[in-house]
Amino acid sequence: MLRQLITLCLFMAGIGTATAQDITGTWYGTFSTPQGQQQRLQLQFEKEDGVWTGEMLSPDITPEPIEIDTVILKGDSLKFTINRINFKYTGAWGIRYNGYMGYFEQVGNRAALNISRKEIKEEDVKTVRPQDPAPNQVYDVQDVKFVNKTDKVLLSGTFTKPAIKDVHPVIILISGAGQQNRDNEILGHKPFAVLADYLVKRGIATLRWDDRGVGESTGNYDSSTIYNFAGDVRTAISWLRQRPDIDTNAIGLLGYSEGGVVAQIVAAGDPKIAFLVEMASPGIDGRKLYNSRLVHTAAAYGEKDEYINAYVSSYQRYLNVLEMEGDPAARKKRAFAELELVFNHFGDSTNKAGQQHFIEEAYEADVRGEALSLLKYDPEPYLGKIKCPVLAINGEKDLLTDATPNLKGIEKGLIKGGNQLVTVRTFAWLNHLFQACRTCSAEEYGALDETINPAVMEFITRWVQLLY
Repeated sequence: MLRQLITLCLFMAGIGTATAQDITGTWYGTFSTPQGQQQRLQLQFEKEDGVWTGEMLSPDITPEPIEIDTVILKGDSLKFTINRINFKYTGAWGIRYNGYMGYFEQVGNRAALNISRKEIKEEDVKTVRPQDPAPNQVYDVQDVKFVNKTDKVLLSGTFTKPAIKDVHPVIILISGAGQQNRDNEILGHKPFAVLADYLVKRGIATLRWDDRGVGESTGNYDSSTIYNFAGDVRTAISWLRQRPDIDTNAIGLLGYSEGGVVAQIVAAGDPKIAFLVEMASPGIDGRKLYNSRLVHTAAAYGEKDEYINAYVSSYQRYLNVLEMEGDPAARKKRAFAELELVFNHFGDSTNKAGQQHFIEEAYEADVRGEALSLLKYDPEPYLGKIKCPVLAINGEKDLLTDATPNLKGIEKGLIKGGNQLVTVRTFAWLNHLFQACRTCSAEEYGALDETINPAVMEFITRWVQLLY
């Protein structure tokens, strides 16, 4: 109640009466996501035959605008809705702000959103974190390019090494799920830039690159599988083995989250890999991992066990379709039917626009090459072939890759294959990004200043240094 009163007071401050504004043209605003990140919105309005129309763009998310369904301009108030994404904006003209001050509601959440004619550029919302590397470092930083000739993909990245003229051990940093840049950037944090900075200052070189279709790297990310990404890593290894400043007997892999799966595939097929670091990486099969994340998502919203069990159960026929139906057209038709049942049972079945949005978004995400290949992935056969030293670590409060089953799965698979060089560690009160956390939910990631807990980086470094 107190929060609502404070929000109301803030909303009313600076609001005055005014005649209806001419909203034709472009408007700009920012809002704070539940994760604490500032994101931009651009709105375009025009009037045709006495009716206001418009579209909204989220330039930090996608270059594609989305059509606004209804616009109501009356006196000093502005309201508009986008049914497809369950978005409703309510604002009033703020005299001192010279724009509309208000809020939007979406899927039961409310966030402040003020819009004005003043353009908001990308640099205006950038966040600088305390652990971000300082410019003009005392080590060597090189922009590099190498080509995966099999898939005809150009990969652009950053190679860092100590300034001392010598050969150095090197760690290849492999990013997690989704299109990531070379810094594995998320919500204003740059984990790989921070990790590379820490390692190189302690004598360990690193190589990281933009995923396919990101930055200066070419290729189609959506159609690429975990096995294609493994090919990119093999290309990076070949490139490193040609460098005179690298100890070719000390090339290791570090896979973060789903990047750990890619690292498993590569290490299983290359006995020359010197060591492997798995950070919050899957040690259970893809379907179990998918179900585990459904459980944690529902639990994070405070749902009870009975609801969670029913929620997870409702997805199983859909997952069967994804795993077993080979024909794309038939798979889509059957998957849509199963997702409709899920939405109607757990959502508002009368909201047809919301239903369609849920179905399309869920299916599109799950049939991308990476997601579908991960769903069908079983780590055990690959772990059994890895003979190099392995460090597997997890945050105790990781809600995406549950520490206990995944670390046990990695350890069990390695030992079953005869590998005794296994170190497993769980870090108390760290989340999926290895940040010291309070609620430890994904909504908190961007609100935390810490990018990677220093104890984690020290542990990785000392483990590698013991090897060399």
